[in-house]
Amino acid sequence: MAMRCAIASAGMASSRPRRVALFCTNFLPTSQVFVYEQLRQYRRSEVEVFAWRRFHRERFPFPRVHLAEPSYVVRGRSRRFSRAFRDGRFDLVHAHFGPAGAYARRFAAQHDLPLLVTFHGYDVPLLSSPRRFLPLHLPYALGSPALLRELRLGLCASAELLQMLRGLGVSEDRLRVHHLGIDLDRFRFVATHPAPLVTMVGRLVEKKGFDDGLRAFAHARQLGQVARLAIVGEGERLASLQSLARALGIAAQVSFLGSRSNEQVAELLGQTSVLLAPSVVARDGNRESGLIVVKEAAAAGAVPIGTRHGGIPDSIEHGVTGFLVAEHDHRSMGEHLARLLGDEASRAQLARAARAKMEREFDNRRLVAELEDIYDEVCESWARRATR
Repeated sequence: MAMRCAIASAGMASSRPRRVALFCTNFLPTSQVFVYEQLRQYRRSEVEVFAWRRFHRERFPFPRVHLAEPSYVVRGRSRRFSRAFRDGRFDLVHAHFGPAGAYARRFAAQHDLPLLVTFHGYDVPLLSSPRRFLPLHLPYALGSPALLRELRLGLCASAELLQMLRGLGVSEDRLRVHHLGIDLDRFRFVATHPAPLVTMVGRLVEKKGFDDGLRAFAHARQLGQVARLAIVGEGERLASLQSLARALGIAAQVSFLGSRSNEQVAELLGQTSVLLAPSVVARDGNRESGLIVVKEAAAAGAVPIGTRHGGIPDSIEHGVTGFLVAEHDHRSMGEHLARLLGDEASRAQLARAARAKMEREFDNRRLVAELEDIYDEVCESWARRATR
């Protein structure tokens, strides 16, 4: 297998597409649409997906998906997957999220293929959390020592995750920051808005910090600003957030919209003046990496205000393309919000700078092309290892 990889890597990249076995635990929750967006942008790779279960087939109509037997999630083995690997058609294995990497590692090792894992956020702090011993996470906890030892390259969605993996003993030469991009064509840039709309988008869970966002919005209203707040998402905190909105006296100005499609979110962001991204480290250590909706908002002309958390500072230049505040500092977030709502010219200036940053740094086509270059690099280094 490694010799075949060496032959494929000789000369210019290859006369045929790079063949990639892409592992996901499930294909595909709506919160992981970025995986599908990467799949849509591959140009030099043929990808087959390996997953335990398939969700939202109509929304993510990828044709080459292998599904494992029900016992796979416990045993980590799949006869269906083994048959797909048996003819030796893959050049490398790439897993999204650490838990999928723990399953993918077995197949990469068995077939002598290089393993890449993209770490996205919760998967790294989980490895030092007591929650890793819960039945849901136990296969990952048990498989993580071998995974971290054997992965050829860990792609980290933020610099913070890279440092955390270094702290877990992974050498820096096997780690690299690789940001997730967005499809800029999906977002029509709108610099000014006749009616001020503030938006928060995400699952209604602790790490999103939407309770701080509600308090920030209420503070901006106390400072004299008039606006509406739209909240997109579903989750366990819906009732408590609705109760908090009533207690803050802003329930009439807040709309809880529930789940929305990608197209509906893009349309809403085009109507939005300011996006709030008040994310925090949850009590169990769960955190964001690079928050996709911050990038989408910036592309659409909505100025983002986020926390200094995870990968959010990678997407916002404080005072240039948006604003950053400390986690839980809803007063500062509310003050920045009030200033933006009260100064349309300044807000439009930041919006234009934010869109330019997205075009420079987060165009998904360019970032996926870089990912395919990484595939070439890893496969070539794997082939050199085999010939030493």
